[in-house]
Amino acid sequence: MKKNYFNINKNNIIKLFNEKKFNKISKISKIILEKFRNDTDLLYLIIISEINCNNLIKAENLTNDLLNIKKSREIHYLLGNILKLQNKNEEAILAYKNSIELDETFSEAYNNLANVQKKINQVDEAYNNYEKAIKYNKKNLQAYFNLANLFRSEKKFDMAIVNFKNVINIDQNFAQAYSNIGQIYASLGNILEAEKYIQLAIDKDEQHVESYKNYFLLKKIKEDDKNYLKLKEIIVDDKIKGIEKQNMLHCLSKASFDIGKTQEGFTYLEKANQLKLAEVKFSYKKTEKSYKRLIDIFSNIQTSKKIFFDKYNSYPIFILGMPRSGTSLLEQIISNHSMVYGGGELSLFTNTMNKFDNELDFHFLDALKKIRQDYLFNLNKLSVKKYITDKLPGNFKFIGIILESIPEAKIIHIERNPMAVCWSNYKSNFLNNNGMEYTLRQKDTAEFFISYNNIMKFWNGKFPEKIINIKYENLVDNFELEVKNLFKNLNLKWEDQVLKFYDNARSVETASFLQVRKNIYKNSSEEWKKYQNYLSPMIEVLTKHNIKF
Repeated sequence: MKKNYFNINKNNIIKLFNEKKFNKISKISKIILEKFRNDTDLLYLIIISEINCNNLIKAENLTNDLLNIKKSREIHYLLGNILKLQNKNEEAILAYKNSIELDETFSEAYNNLANVQKKINQVDEAYNNYEKAIKYNKKNLQAYFNLANLFRSEKKFDMAIVNFKNVINIDQNFAQAYSNIGQIYASLGNILEAEKYIQLAIDKDEQHVESYKNYFLLKKIKEDDKNYLKLKEIIVDDKIKGIEKQNMLHCLSKASFDIGKTQEGFTYLEKANQLKLAEVKFSYKKTEKSYKRLIDIFSNIQTSKKIFFDKYNSYPIFILGMPRSGTSLLEQIISNHSMVYGGGELSLFTNTMNKFDNELDFHFLDALKKIRQDYLFNLNKLSVKKYITDKLPGNFKFIGIILESIPEAKIIHIERNPMAVCWSNYKSNFLNNNGMEYTLRQKDTAEFFISYNNIMKFWNGKFPEKIINIKYENLVDNFELEVKNLFKNLNLKWEDQVLKFYDNARSVETASFLQVRKNIYKNSSEEWKKYQNYLSPMIEVLTKHNIKF
């Protein structure tokens, strides 16, 4: 490529930048740097271009070069943003602090500093810096929004709502803020307020997909529902693409099943899933391989009653099994006990395993100690109650690790009719959830169930006295007896209020938020039969593996 082809001068470079031709600037960046070595304005444009081309290491190096020429709050801030994009969190924090050192009123730097601190679980520091961002700019909408989300993630819902309303005071058309308030009210069981705010979000932005998703979860849709009719009009717009279109199709699928248009429901569902499948790669064989590794590890070791000398105030009650098997109902019952705090779907054990998983193959006992300390340290931040529920269904794969590293833990496994649970997984909207890609095809959903079933057989054989197994159908058919047996197995003193789980005021932030506010519905495991003519791929896999349903 000849140099003179581009007629490189400052005005032409600026013109390319204004036209967002970042790739062109990146391609000729070396020539620009040779010709305009000390021009900080052009160097800045090259850095922004490299960021837009996702050449982050190059952008980082150029920003450091720029800092050698000129130090300013903006350049340190830019470096922080580049480092943040690369997950170089500690370095990003330092860059933002350098920016603030040059200007202690730099609101945006405080906001982004807090974003990184939140990501690495420096929660107190994040609170402090969001508040400083707001202190120095009362109109910093993003700081209010991020602070609200932090309060929400910490289950401080009153303060979350206050700050989402602060966002709305600055921008009355900020649909996501209305939607988030609606989601909080839904999780707390205040359905009227939830519907009010979610409807406001749709009114502010009729293409705000998340609001439709939440609205359609709130109720059984009728054929004349205005949002259902509106969504049917919007979906034909060719401009709607990607995850937005996938979620809209899923909403229409749910509505079609509600109305009784079964064929239409499956058509929308399969379209949504096919669009998602074009973006992701999934094979249940990868799942099988990861489970086999755990089974191999525990097949080759002798379990024992380990003694750990570190003591904690709180210990976990793990509630696990297939998603949509009744874990939310169980948690609602158990957390109604005075000695139990409902933790919800915690990612704590997964995060811990991500840190120490590789060490299990080489330093098993040392890895167990690290897993124990890391998990229990973070769990104990949530509550001072004796027990904290950890209701992440997928933790079933880690049962051996849990029992070997935290012998004080209680483990409750709930199982449900295989077709009922597979159908519920397949029809539910998990498009935004990493790790749930198996729900996109009926065959994969059933194969995943087989892998889950096999590893649970192994754990029950390896730890026959350590796992409390509950059948969902027995729980709903003989509710009081099953619940009393459960608390007996947990060694928790009986309290009558646990039977009134629907009065439990704690938040429920899963798709089951409506069901757990109502009394027991006994026949839900039979509903799949209405659709069995459409579920042949699922039925064939389960039948092939001799799974009874």
